[in-house]
Amino acid sequence: MKLSRLPLYWSMVRYANAHNRDFAREHWRFFQGLEGWLAANGRALQGRTLDVGCGKSFWLTLLLEAHGLQVTGVDTEEIEPGRSPGKYWSILRRNGFERAIRTLMWDLVYAGPYYRELERVSGRALRGLRPDLKCGELDAAGLVDGTFDLVVSHEVFEHIADVDAAAAKLRRLLKPDGIAYLYVHSFTSLSGGHHIAWKYPDTEPSATVPPWDHLREKKCPDVPSWLNGLREHEYRAIFERHFGILDWIHLPHEGAALLTPAIRDELKQYSEHELLTKGFIFVGRPKS
Repeated sequence: MKLSRLPLYWSMVRYANAHNRDFAREHWRFFQGLEGWLAANGRALQGRTLDVGCGKSFWLTLLLEAHGLQVTGVDTEEIEPGRSPGKYWSILRRNGFERAIRTLMWDLVYAGPYYRELERVSGRALRGLRPDLKCGELDAAGLVDGTFDLVVSHEVFEHIADVDAAAAKLRRLLKPDGIAYLYVHSFTSLSGGHHIAWKYPDTEPSATVPPWDHLREKKCPDVPSWLNGLREHEYRAIFERHFGILDWIHLPHEGAALLTPAIRDELKQYSEHELLTKGFIFVGRPKS
């Protein structure tokens, strides 16, 4: 682990200590949004479901399964419930030392309070579930085309190198009347650089990382994960090639008070919408 990354990880620990339960409540609100959209459009929350990039906490996989769905969670990182030496050894070999340490810290310190809060707000028992979890790229996870009624993801597509290939694969995996419900965190937003110091830009603005630093001087380049840097119009062009768009939902603005005239002029190649909109949810049906 590079010593230069120590401030990043200290910041992550500080925010996790302060907001671990807040993360659970945010995740529950996303799930409620998914359930609400389906209900408003005459569709039930049911059927075979794929959670793309389910992550080490696989929270969305758990919530969906707790609501009676048959769910598969897939991630490029080694994922499994519980704690065992074999689990961390597998993560070390596949994903490296930093990821193994981060997962161990999550399991030992943060997983318990997080899941308890998620169970509290959802009213569902989650920790006894043993979901179907697969490790690997979409094409290498043994998934069968045309078998899923619903594909979901939360803040995943901004980390995918070949978004077009991923979208094409999801189109094939879905049934003809299936639905993709994908939340993308916009790279051009204030928090789009994924530096944890900008997790809550309006209530806890960073005193160390400059606003929109990832679009400007990149004084603080260390972030927890790689980002592809795609802009919203690029995502839309890709998704339109593979899906009929049913909805395009923008998340609320963030950081308006921090967008000074000087910064606005410096970032004039981006629209104000791009700079202030945290992200969007794409909802689509696969093209034949």
